[in-house]
Amino acid sequence: MRLLALPTALLAAIALTLPPLSDAAHTSNWAVLVSTSRFWFNYRHMANTLSLYRTVKRLGIPDSQIILMLPDDMACNPRNTFAGSVFNDKGRALDLYDQKKTLDIPRDEERSVEGEESESDGQSMPAGIEVDYRGNEVTVESFIRLLTDRWPVSHPTSKRLMTDDRSNILIYMTGHGGDSFLKFQDAEEISSHDLADAFEQMYEKKRYHELLFMIDTCQANTMYTEFYSPGIVATGSSAKDQSSYSHHADQDVGVAVIDRWTYYNLDFLETRLNSTASDIRLGELFDFYTFDRVHSDAGVRYDLFPGGEDGARNRRVLDFFGNVQGVDVETQVPSEGRAGMEDWREDLKALRRIAKRQVGEDMNQTQMLMEGGERTEQRSVELTVLPVVDFNGARDMAALAGGEGWLKKGLGAVSLLALGGA
Repeated sequence: MRLLALPTALLAAIALTLPPLSDAAHTSNWAVLVSTSRFWFNYRHMANTLSLYRTVKRLGIPDSQIILMLPDDMACNPRNTFAGSVFNDKGRALDLYDQKKTLDIPRDEERSVEGEESESDGQSMPAGIEVDYRGNEVTVESFIRLLTDRWPVSHPTSKRLMTDDRSNILIYMTGHGGDSFLKFQDAEEISSHDLADAFEQMYEKKRYHELLFMIDTCQANTMYTEFYSPGIVATGSSAKDQSSYSHHADQDVGVAVIDRWTYYNLDFLETRLNSTASDIRLGELFDFYTFDRVHSDAGVRYDLFPGGEDGARNRRVLDFFGNVQGVDVETQVPSEGRAGMEDWREDLKALRRIAKRQVGEDMNQTQMLMEGGERTEQRSVELTVLPVVDFNGARDMAALAGGEGWLKKGLGAVSLLALGGA
């Protein structure tokens, strides 16, 4: 009878030689982008959301890790002069709704706005949009269920926030609000307490590593005053009793096409983050929210974030807006890792004893066959031998050669030899 469990045990021993990942690294980025307004005159709120959607996709977050919530379809509204299109600029060089289309724009309508460059004959973009929640699906209940992952089993995975304690999450919201509340489709509202409790559930369920909360609405800064869960940095467009203003209107569309605070977020992200290798920090983004630009007192809350204000301001913008992570590798085995190695040493010693017993049984069986006179056919007897290792001696040699790192390499080499022999 062969030792069936041996390969699994040896593979586990080899795994000891692989360095573990640092607990400080995040391994995925997610974005939740929410427009809470319907009706044609709120066109700018959909444009705000689609603008952020385009930016995070450009910086590497895939559609599978973006949750997009749009309560109305402005592109197909009968009032839309440009059917099937949504723009965030009166130059109309970029169609946010279908970024694959190339728009034919008369040259006399092409103009740059606030330093943004317009391209002749429009711009071709790589993909359209994927809306996860639309129309009546955009409710306070569905938003809170999304954050806390309280869905029935039948709910599609593609419409869930599949995050864990290694996920960085960007949450952007825009719409009409007031002191500590944000309206959803003029039918209901979510309060700052509701948001705070939802984030606490996320923290308790280990659904995020770090979270950036952004909101563009009137009195936006009152929406994050009740937060109490760690790992959150929050920013808003206006202080209590202040309005959040639109940036400019398009006379042909007939309404405002983007809000000021979101416009300058995009201005910063599109001009300063030219690639996924950019090293721009959150502090630089927050400093860009001047009163002269936004026309209100934009705010930032730092106290819940690890390291406070300095820790938040020194985080890379791409840690939330992109999909590129730096992974730290530990070169020393932590204390719990050493305990695990000791357990595996004991297991290997037990396996050595079992293997030696198996070898003895095979040798006895071979001797009996030879004594019985069975010489008609030559047979090769395969012996499974696990090399005998003096672990105490190996430990002393490892200490002389340079520590636990050499010990792990030695264990890996012995395991590979054993696999070769098997």
